[in-house]
This record gives sequence, C-alpha cells and structure tokens, in this order.
Amino acid sequence: MGPMPKRAEDYIPWTIEDRNTPEQLELQQQLEQTGCRFGENCYISPDAVFSNATLRAGDDCIVAADALLRQAAVTMGDNCSINPMAYLQGEIRLGDNVRIAPRANLIAENHAHGDIFLPITRQGLTAEGITVGDDVWIGAQAIVLDGIHVGAHSIVAAGAVVTKDVPEYSIVGGNPARVLKNRIREYFREPLAQLCRKVDRQLETLVKSHIVNGGYVDTSDNQPPVRAWCDAAELLAMFRKPNPLMEPAALLQTMGRMQEEEIEYPVLCLGYAMEVMGGHLPHAYRAAEQYTGQRLREYLEGFDWSAQTWHAGHCIDCLGTAFYQNQKYFGQKADLDTLFAWLDEHANPQTGMWGSANAMETVNGFYRLTRGTYAQFGRPLPYPEQTIDYVLKHAADPRYFGEKNGTACNVLDVIHPLWLCKKQTDHRYEEGREWALQWVKKILDNWEEEKGYSFTLQLRDNPTLMGTEMWLSILFLLCDYIGIGDLLCYAPQGVHRTVTEL
Repeated sequence: MGPMPKRAEDYIPWTIEDRNTPEQLELQQQLEQTGCRFGENCYISPDAVFSNATLRAGDDCIVAADALLRQAAVTMGDNCSINPMAYLQGEIRLGDNVRIAPRANLIAENHAHGDIFLPITRQGLTAEGITVGDDVWIGAQAIVLDGIHVGAHSIVAAGAVVTKDVPEYSIVGGNPARVLKNRIREYFREPLAQLCRKVDRQLETLVKSHIVNGGYVDTSDNQPPVRAWCDAAELLAMFRKPNPLMEPAALLQTMGRMQEEEIEYPVLCLGYAMEVMGGHLPHAYRAAEQYTGQRLREYLEGFDWSAQTWHAGHCIDCLGTAFYQNQKYFGQKADLDTLFAWLDEHANPQTGMWGSANAMETVNGFYRLTRGTYAQFGRPLPYPEQTIDYVLKHAADPRYFGEKNGTACNVLDVIHPLWLCKKQTDHRYEEGREWALQWVKKILDNWEEEKGYSFTLQLRDNPTLMGTEMWLSILFLLCDYIGIGDLLCYAPQGVHRTVTEL
C-alpha cells in the first residue's frame, strides 16, 4: 500500500478553519519534544519537513506542506507563514506578519572558502544569521543569503538574490538585488501632488477671504493682529502668488509701520514676512544691542527654568530673531559666542532639554529656543540623542497626540526637534519616522476646501491663516524628515523656513 495522499488544504493552510484538531495538537506536541515552541492558533502541515531543525513561532503562524527547515533554528513573530517548498537553513529570525512565498530560500550559512590551498569541503561553515523585520513579503524563488537583514515593511521580488541588507520600506529585485522603489515614496507621491495642486488652485481665494476693511484678519485665538498679515505673506510666498491686498511697495511700507521696539512676538513674524516679499524691517531692534557679555548671561539666568520653560524659550527665540534681523540687514554683529556658550553649558546632558518643567512645557520650550538659535544660525545641538529620547517619549502621550488631539503647535514642537536632530544622528530614526508617517496622512486627510486647516487639525472647527500656514509648514518638515520632501511643490517661508541664511 502506497503513502497516504497529501491533503490539498495543506498547501493553502490559511483556509483551514479549525487549526486545533487532535491530530494537529499531537503533531505540535511531538515537535515541541525536539525544541520547537508554538503560540496560539498555529498550523504546521504534517507534510512539512523538519530536518535537525527547531521552530519557535508566535500566534497565528503556519507552515505549509513541503516546506523544508534543514539544520535550522527559526524564530517567528505572530502571523507569519512559510509556504510550500520554501527552504530555510541556519539561524533565522522573522518579525511579525512575514510572508515567505513558495520556493523562496533563506540560507543563513556559508561554506568558508578563503584558503585556496585547502578544499572548500574541508574549510567548514560560517554563519551570521538572517533577520527579517515586521511586515515583509519574500517573493517566490527569492534567495536571501547569510548575514542579511531585511528591513521592516519591505518586499523582496520574485527571483531576487539578496546579497546585502534591505532598507525598510523598500522593494528590491534582481541578481544581485537592488532597491527598485521606496514604498513610502510610492504611497505618498500622488496624494502629496494632489494636495499641492489643490492648495495652489485655492490659495488666493482662501487668502482673500481673510481681508476685512483693507487688512488681514484671522480668528485664531490669542494672536496679535500682525500675525494674520505675516501668515498671508508667507503662505503666498510658498506658492509664489502675488499678494491681493495691495502692491508690494505699498504693502512693505504698511507692514514696516507695524514694527515695535519691544522684543516680543511680532519680532518673530514681521521681519520674516517682509523678507519673503523682498524687503526688510525699516530699522534695527535697538533693545537687542544691550545683550552682550555679562548682561546677556544675566538675562538668560533670570528666567524661571524650573516652571516656565516655554516662556524662556519664547523670549530667547525672539531675541535670537532680533539678533538675526539686526545682523543681516543692519550689520550689527550679535554676541553669539556668549549666547551659545551659555546654552551649551546649561543643556541637561541626560535629556538634551533646558529647564525642568513638565514634558509639554519643556518640549515646546525646546522648540522655541532652538528655532531662534541653533536652527537659525546653523549650530549643532549639544545632546541630540538625549533630545530624541525625551521628545519621542512626549510624542507618545495620548493627551496631546491621541485620537483627535494634536494642535499645530504641539506637532510642530515634536517634528522640528526630530528634524533638527536628524542632521546630527540617526538615533531612533525608525521610531520617529513611524510617528511622522501617521501625521503626514492626517494632514493629507484634513484639508478643508477653500478654507485650509484648523489649528486643531482633526477637529476641523476653525480653519485659519495661522492653521493653514503652520500645517503646510509642518507637512514639509514631516516629509523632509522621512525623505520625501522633494515630492512637495513648496517649501516653508519665513518663520518656519528650513534653510540657514547666516
């Protein structure tokens, strides 16, 4: 009597509804006696071959008929599958949601062959192991060689021969395999282009809707009147549109009359707005000239860094911007050596932050402080890795970023530090990128036709010039951080610009 015929469903075991039959549980128990371990709701075909091999599987994993694990130690996360005639050898670690297609080969061993005077058969084996990240599809007849890491969210095309690491979110193919596409770029290419076309088409109507009695007005809370004029100018500059309010020369004269001597919030927007229109402030900020040497140190030490970190950051942002305007347009060189020496000395080496208030206050203060100083003047941060750790912990707080939470200020105050730190280190970049990807999608999903963006994005309750300018600037920072900024048709102008000009 010949062997029992193989069951058709063992070649497509994901169709098996009841995976916990007595026969299946008995098979798993037998395999566990050889060192295997299985999570809940797994199915191992009795026609899969384990030859001196162990498998440690998470929940909801399957191994189809005729799969061969030979001299292997395979670890899988949850919801993984090894399909018919796939071949696995050596130490292999798979993340969650990994698919290994039919006839794919993962070979985590090599013959040593460095000695030309000794037969290869006598030189033994080398083994580094193969690791595969979460959410990966290894295509039919693909070959992954020893020492390779396949990054999360990637696809290895059918027939590819993978001889070097695969970056996350990549599609690789060929022999040897090379990167064919980036999945992030492919996913966002058209949605970003659509948003650009939409904003370009609607922006002039949107801006005109905020003209009342010969000036710009906005309904944003707690903002000085000058803010609306500046947001309008920067939005129009992003998309290279003329200002509908009045001719450029007249507009520059009108806005120039808005300059005040006090180094406060209007410093941040007025000079930048006039700059993007091709002009500049009518005169220097004389109050900034006094802050040099010991006077500057006393000013910095006078803040309540334990409780009012945001206020300190705000004031330093304003002063740094006054320094910038004075130096660029009026030739007054600021005492940047004293400024950065004090800031470097007083940054916390454990957190990268300044001050010791709560996380919200501290991160938001960090953004304001560094925007007007380190970012504006192109200086390296003192503790970028510690900064990233602190900011990412704050970014996971659902009170500020969960469900429909997330104001433009709070999101900006996370992505700008991450973006700035990325210039110095790739520390925990993958985690930051996942956070950024979620916000790119949210911004794309929440444009309000001919109105723009609300300050609290997902509430869609009050689209304003400020909300629109901020979210478009944030979108650029997010995209630039994850490597797709070139897919946008604009770049931030003025206060949220990303280029260093001094």
